[in-house]
Parts: sequence; C-alpha cells; structure tokens
Amino acid sequence: MLADFLFVVKTQISIFTPTRIIKMNLRKYLNQPFPKAENKWKIIISISLFVAIFLMIFQPFDINLYKSSNKFIVLSGYGLVTFFILVFDMIILENIFKSFYDDRNWKIWKEFVSLTWVIFTIGLGNALYTSIVFGFYFEVGLKFYISFQVITLTVAIIPITVLIVSKQKYLSKKHSHSANDVNKKLAKESTETHINQKIKIFADNLKDFIEVDISDFLFIESSGNYIEVHYLENDKDVRKTLRNTIKNSLNFFEDIPEVLQCHRAFIVNIEKVINAKGNSQGLRLELKNCESEVPVSRGYVETIKNKISNLV
Repeated sequence: MLADFLFVVKTQISIFTPTRIIKMNLRKYLNQPFPKAENKWKIIISISLFVAIFLMIFQPFDINLYKSSNKFIVLSGYGLVTFFILVFDMIILENIFKSFYDDRNWKIWKEFVSLTWVIFTIGLGNALYTSIVFGFYFEVGLKFYISFQVITLTVAIIPITVLIVSKQKYLSKKHSHSANDVNKKLAKESTETHINQKIKIFADNLKDFIEVDISDFLFIESSGNYIEVHYLENDKDVRKTLRNTIKNSLNFFEDIPEVLQCHRAFIVNIEKVINAKGNSQGLRLELKNCESEVPVSRGYVETIKNKISNLV
C-alpha cells in the first residue's frame, strides 16, 4: 500500500515538473492562430528578386572568386530557381493540400513547418543549380547537399523565428484592441433595422433557394463550390447547403448594408454580433443564439469595426 501511495505521489509531482510545464506552454503557443500570407505573388517576386540582387551586390560564399563574363546571368539564375520553387511551394502545393493550408485553421506550428519546407526546397534547388552551373554535377555527393542545407537553415532559422514570434505578438495585441473597441460599441443598445424583411438566397442554377427573414439570418460560409447558410429557426441555428459562391451570394444582400463580407469565405449579419475576440489572424465574432464563431480576416477588421460603430 505504501509503495502504491508513493508511486501515485511521484506521478502527480512529475506532472508539474518545470520541463512538463514548459512543454505544455510551448504546445499551447504553437497551436495559436497565425495569419497566412495574403499576397502570395508579391511575396514570391519580392523574395526572388532579393535573392538575385543580394548575390550580385554582396557575392557571399566566395562567389567573388568566380570570374566569368556571364557572372551576373549565373547569379540571376538563383533568383529564377527561387521563383519556381516558391511557385511550387506557395501556389501548387497549397492547391493540392487545401485542407492543411486552410487559412481558417492556420497555426504557428504550421507556419514554422511551411517556412522550414520552403527553406529546405530553396536550398536543395540552389544546391542542384550550383552543381550544374559550375560543372561538378557528377562529382558531388550527399555531403555537398547536406552542407548546403545546413548553411541555408543556419542563416534563415533565427530571422524566421524572430519574424514569426514578433508578428504574432504584434497582430494579437493589435486585434485584441480592435475587439475591445467593438465590444464597447456592442455594449450600447442597438436596434435591428430590417425586421420582417424576407431575403431569398439562390443556388447557381437559380432554381433552388432559401427564403429567410433577414432578422433571422446569421452568416454564410463557403466551401469550394458550395455555401452553407446559417439562420435562426425557433432561436436555434439551422444550416442549409446550396451550390454557389461567396461572390455571387453578396448580390443577394445589395440593399442590406448590415450584411457584408468579413473573410474570404464568410458573409455575416453584424446586427447579430454580441461579442468579439481578437487574435493574430483578425477577429472572431460571436453571434446571438449561434454556437459557431465567424472569423474576420485582417483586411476586413476596420470595415467591421466601422460598420458596428455606425449601427449603435
């Protein structure tokens, strides 16, 4: 009995050791939301040009010892390699693995994994390009490619970590302030201006539709070629699916300014908002009698704030 008791005590104490607490805090931090890059082509072109220009100007890694009349053409090739790799990583790959890269579920750990993969593929591509251009493609072995990767990762890992941590902290603080501003406005009494006004939301075939009172409408979420319409029925959240897009759905609310887009995949009735929370991705809106939260991406935060301010 005593041995069993001591074992239980030891087990419970081990749960709260500093190492375990650190691991728990790290896991919690890495699972926090993180904003995905919005203008991918701008990032791809900017990084590719930076790589080429940086190598031409500073010529690190003994590049200055390379003497050739077409030296700058060779160096610009690194920028071109970077461009094609980034297109694959940020455009093609994200379209193949849409579920993993969904910005609504993007976390800090996913950002680290994604950027590490980008660095790895750029390093691999540039190592292969180097071996071909300088004529020792058949002479180098695995050691050459590993050393190239080590150099690339060593140079990039610290600035990437600093960038992710500082960006997450800055945006979380900024959007938390925005959420507080919204909640202060929501604390004032507001009135619904479209009571008993019916709205029809059609499918793309213009035959199937949902008719709902605008005072019961909550939000629309898109998923591929379909939209999920959420509305209240006897004070309960009901959802129905139609084949259509968010872009087309906005047309059904042209005369209802209180319903607007707040995210790439969401349209929301801001008259139903009862609370807002901020994170690095933007805002999360809580709606009346609705269990689901509606995300507001960074580009729509100010629009939502201003609209709610005008309602109260």
